[in-house]
Amino acid sequence: MVRKAATNPKPKTRAKPQTKAKKPAATPRKATAQKQKAATRTRNTPVRKKKPSRAASRLNWRAVSLSPAMLRGAMLLAGLMVVAGALLWLKAWISQPEHLTIKEVQWEGDFRYYDRKDLEQQAEPFLATNLYLLESAQLEEALEAHNWVRDVSLRRVWPDQLIVSVESQAPIAFWGSDRLLNRYGEIFSGSLPDKQGVIPLIYSPEDNGREMGERYVQLMQALQDLELEIVALTEDERGSWQMRLRQGPLVVIGNKDQAKRIERFKVGYRQELQDSFKQIERIDLRYTNGFAVKWKQGSKGAVGAVSSLDSRLLGSLGS
Repeated sequence: MVRKAATNPKPKTRAKPQTKAKKPAATPRKATAQKQKAATRTRNTPVRKKKPSRAASRLNWRAVSLSPAMLRGAMLLAGLMVVAGALLWLKAWISQPEHLTIKEVQWEGDFRYYDRKDLEQQAEPFLATNLYLLESAQLEEALEAHNWVRDVSLRRVWPDQLIVSVESQAPIAFWGSDRLLNRYGEIFSGSLPDKQGVIPLIYSPEDNGREMGERYVQLMQALQDLELEIVALTEDERGSWQMRLRQGPLVVIGNKDQAKRIERFKVGYRQELQDSFKQIERIDLRYTNGFAVKWKQGSKGAVGAVSSLDSRLLGSLGS
């Protein structure tokens, strides 16, 4: 078979793409005018805001809401700030002594032994101010410096009243010649000339007022059934006790076995001395089995001025 010779097909020619005709370039003046027109259009065009959906609004509200506890805390903080500011203002205002000055001073206490005007004069320099600025500690110290004042307490009554409570000394005995003893056994300076012979005299060089006061009470109780009253009880440098009775004699007790010697004296008083007690000048209890008696001059018992209990009483007195 005879093959036909292959023939070359004609090559296809690609169509050239048609190019758009280029517009002539705008002149600078025209380009500027176009930009201004586009900007004017943009400004005049209203911007439409997109409304959030209900779900989105609900979520945002939940995000900014506060719990009741947080609201209470915020309100409390605000209230505290207001109060703090008011307090700062009040402190600054009352820190000036001319504001709310003290107008009334009320005195409470027993002033029978001294003049209250003495205390008023002491307090006057401290009262030219208000209750907030009052120097209470210094005022109490100044008033307690008075001999007859034992303790002072102050009470403020707002806005302008001060109450001064004074505990005055309550003397129960003279302490030596120029001091007094109060009911707490404390010794203080003072004088009571109108009480001479009314209250007892107590003294010890050791200034042990409380101990001597207790001794006085014990001795008074021991002699109560004899109806004898102690007007003086003293102790010397050696610790020896002496007591003077209102009925007359001085009784020397000594520095040991005081309770035993007092019991011995009580027995001798009942059996031998009661009827002639006012004629006795001195009784000395510092003996082992009895005591010595010194009679007043001219009394019926003053044979030798000093005598002692005879042997008939030794058994009842004890050793």
